[in-house]
Amino acid sequence: MKPNKHKVQQKTKQASKPVPATMKKQGFLMRNKELLLLVLVIIVTIAIYYPAVHHQFTNWDDLDYITENPYIKALTPANIHHIFTSPIALNYHPLTMLSLAFNYAISGMEPFSYFLVNILLHICNILLAFYLAFLLLKRNKILALFVAAIFAVHPMHVESVAWIAERKDVLYTFFFLSAMISWIFFIGKRNWKWYLFSLVLFVFAGLSKPSSVVLPLVLLLIDFLHRRKFKLQLIIEIIPFLAFSIWIGMATLHAQLHKAVVDIQYYNFIQQFLFASYGFFIYIFKLIIPVGLSALHPVPVFNNSMDLPAVYFISPFINALIIGFVLYSLKYTRVLFFGLLFYFLNIVLTLQFMQVGSAVIAERYTYVSYIGLLIGLAWLMDYTSGLKKIPMTWFYPVIIILFCVFTFLSAGRVSVWKNSETLWSDVIAKYPKSHLAYSNRGYYYVKENMLEKALPDFTRSIELMPTFIDALNNRGSLYRLQNKYRLAVNDYNRALSINPDYVKALSGRGQAYFELNILDSALADFNKAYQTDPELAISLGNRGGVYFRLGQYDNAVEECNRVIAHYPDNTEAHLNRGVSYSSLQKWDPAINDYTYVINAKTKNPMVFEWRGVAYRSKGMLQEAIRDFSAGIAMSPSTASLYVNRAMAYKKAGMYQKASDDVKTARQLGANVTE
Repeated sequence: MKPNKHKVQQKTKQASKPVPATMKKQGFLMRNKELLLLVLVIIVTIAIYYPAVHHQFTNWDDLDYITENPYIKALTPANIHHIFTSPIALNYHPLTMLSLAFNYAISGMEPFSYFLVNILLHICNILLAFYLAFLLLKRNKILALFVAAIFAVHPMHVESVAWIAERKDVLYTFFFLSAMISWIFFIGKRNWKWYLFSLVLFVFAGLSKPSSVVLPLVLLLIDFLHRRKFKLQLIIEIIPFLAFSIWIGMATLHAQLHKAVVDIQYYNFIQQFLFASYGFFIYIFKLIIPVGLSALHPVPVFNNSMDLPAVYFISPFINALIIGFVLYSLKYTRVLFFGLLFYFLNIVLTLQFMQVGSAVIAERYTYVSYIGLLIGLAWLMDYTSGLKKIPMTWFYPVIIILFCVFTFLSAGRVSVWKNSETLWSDVIAKYPKSHLAYSNRGYYYVKENMLEKALPDFTRSIELMPTFIDALNNRGSLYRLQNKYRLAVNDYNRALSINPDYVKALSGRGQAYFELNILDSALADFNKAYQTDPELAISLGNRGGVYFRLGQYDNAVEECNRVIAHYPDNTEAHLNRGVSYSSLQKWDPAINDYTYVINAKTKNPMVFEWRGVAYRSKGMLQEAIRDFSAGIAMSPSTASLYVNRAMAYKKAGMYQKASDDVKTARQLGANVTE
């Protein structure tokens, strides 16, 4: 019996019922709920990170990048040339340095603007992560929202946002994700402007952080996900990206050669494999269970010992199961393979196949790599929902709970980055045997003039690692501040017996010898420091002071000129040069240097006295009297100020005032006659 075509058509018409009135009335909120929730995620993110704008710089890389970096403090042609042609803090990332210079131009050494830019870049990256996931997950807004929300508030990402020195993370991620999105547009529309955008954005990413060198492989991974055929045209398209990637890689290797990499003899091949396996697994584990977070996760051993925690030996087997599962999933989808390989590509350079630094893992390395894992998790939720016919709404309570827990944990981690004391105290609480944490906390105490707290920390650091030259140098510097110069020399000697070219210890010992008036030894140390690292020696040394005491005033002036050329704001160098000019009776340049120091709001009354002497020597008596009077106002018990003002009064014919000053000077103990 043939089917009744008319009835079938009627049935089809009946199936196309008018949309119910309730659905027609679906308002703006329901139509745009995912975007509104994304706005809510951003508001929560701002609430988490805004307290950071009131934080301080830390003594972990912020010194090298900002507070002691002369090249960001004036965007002169010479400084810009240095930023683009020379590594800074063992890395080549000129755009990051330029962004920090932008902050310095806005707020100087006030941290507010630095933190604010980090937060704004993180917000931009949340939006980019949302859109990237939206494109890769078949334009599913719910899944994209999940990826963006967890990326936004994950506590493993706090380090990248709340630490100013990690500006490179949030900046390169902005360009990295933008380049990926542009590439997706290019392969979808075959519009070459998107190819050009992607390439330019990759250049910006590479100039922000060397980790971006993996982008060409990530772009090939996107091609794989979109089932592009591997042919000659694809290879030609990727060649410019590979060329720039190789160039950035070579620049980075040149910057870090012989400096950042720990001596490989400390670790054998098995240890390195176990360290890398542990890192690969523990990052995945902490994506879901972010416990034991710390700014520093030290390697568990510093020798060839295999006395490692059990998780190091279990990790390779867990990793094999994860990789096996993902390879099996290729029968059904390419998304999981994309997610895991994206994760791997973005951490592979930091896995400890070759030990770099003293950390086995670092939370900041998950900032980009977690996006791949989150995309994989989002796909798994969607697949499970379809396979088991579980409504996607059943996952919402789990996601909300996860979001709330991560928000709470992130807020706590942001407070850890308040200053160096809170930062390193947290590390010590997690890793009580971290010699680096004790040394860095002690350094903070010294800078805050809490010397009684600093000494136990430095001593504990040395007890934990007797060959740790930074702690020996730091304790030596502390002894020098306490005028215990012989003890300082002993610590500097220990540090230099381990590394004879350690410039900080050479300069510190030179300073100690200077205070002990052992000038030949001081000059020898300063000279060796200059031969080893001229820039660092200039910032730390006092060779000009040695020359001055030796009566070599021209050499002292020349030395101060070197310091001022590198550090134009160095008031001590201006003061030393002024004193040297005075000794040479070159009064005009001496007055200029004293004036610079005075304009810098000095609290040293002797500067006014020295400028007063220079003015008096030039016959500018009113200016001299004014300076001596200013010095007396600051230090009324300094007899020499009254003596010098009396001489100016006498020269100006103001004999009664001169006599009064002489009497006051005598009362203060000066041996002076009329």
